[in-house]
Amino acid sequence: MTEKSAGYHTKQKARILSYFEAHPHDHFTAAQLVQAMQADGTPIGAATVYRQLERLEQSGLLRRYTLDDRGSACWQYGGAEAKAGTCHAHFHLKCTRCGALIHLDCAHLAEITQHVQKDHGFTIAAERTTFYGICSRCETTDTEEKKGTLV
Repeated sequence: MTEKSAGYHTKQKARILSYFEAHPHDHFTAAQLVQAMQADGTPIGAATVYRQLERLEQSGLLRRYTLDDRGSACWQYGGAEAKAGTCHAHFHLKCTRCGALIHLDCAHLAEITQHVQKDHGFTIAAERTTFYGICSRCETTDTEEKKGTLV
């Protein structure tokens, strides 16, 4: 097995991982990472970012979230739980207006997950399940805009 196939470490990979570790609760697209790296004085190409994101995802250090039906994605650091292989599973909410991705720990959904497993023999991958809709911030903005146009 070559060093390359074993998942060798590069400066770019270390820098990307470090960026995620510094922002553990945030989600980033590849384009956002390219901009952040370049703003930090680390010149890096989009192809390199995508390659490193894929490797970090495969190693379990990053989680990938699909953003739309075209395959756009963002990634988030898995944290110490991911390194230990004990990542806490939770559902997600995705705002179709502003793009916010919100973690959702909900006892009601846990009950549904248990029901589906027990009664239907199917295990839901909660950490990969996303509900799409409008977040409260966008809903409030929409309501305020509608009130302003009705005056």
